[in-house]
Amino acid sequence: MTMNTATEQKLNENRRLLLKAGVSSVTLALAMSSGLLLPRQVIAHWPKAAFSALSVEDALLALLGKTESVTGKEIKFKTALPPSYAVNGASVPVEIESDLEDIERVVILVEKNPVPLIMSADFTKEMVMPFKTMIKIAEDSNVIAVVCAGGKLYSTSRFVEVDIGGCG
Repeated sequence: MTMNTATEQKLNENRRLLLKAGVSSVTLALAMSSGLLLPRQVIAHWPKAAFSALSVEDALLALLGKTESVTGKEIKFKTALPPSYAVNGASVPVEIESDLEDIERVVILVEKNPVPLIMSADFTKEMVMPFKTMIKIAEDSNVIAVVCAGGKLYSTSRFVEVDIGGCG
C-alpha cells in the first residue's frame, strides 16, 4: 500500500520541523550550559512589569495595555476546573474553553495572590482550545481568565476557596 504524494509531503514537512526544533533545543541548551547564553538573554521578552504588578488591573495594563474586557459566553471555565474548593492551593487545575476565532493570548490571574499574574501564553494558529494548566492559589480568591482575540479582551472568573495556600 502506498501513500499519496500530499500525505507523504506533509509527513516529510512535519519530520523536518521536528528535527529543526530538536536541533535548535539542543543547541540552545548547550549554549546555556556552557555559559555562552545567560537565562536573561533567552527570555528577553519577559514582561517584568506585569509579573511584578500587585493588582489584577496593573498586571493587565502592563501586559496588554488595557484592562477593559467583555464578560459573556465567549469564554468559560470547564465545569469544576478550577474547582470552587481546593484542599491544596499549590496544585489547582484550570481549564479554559472558548470558540473565539483568532485567539492571540490567554492570561490567568489570581486576585489575592502576592503576584496576581499567574501566566500569559501567546497563541499560534496551531494551538487549540481547551487550554489546560495547573496554578497556585495563596488564599480564597477569584481566578480570572482573560482571552485576547481580535484585539478585544474577554474574561471570566470563578471564586475558589483553598484550605492550604499554595504560595509561600
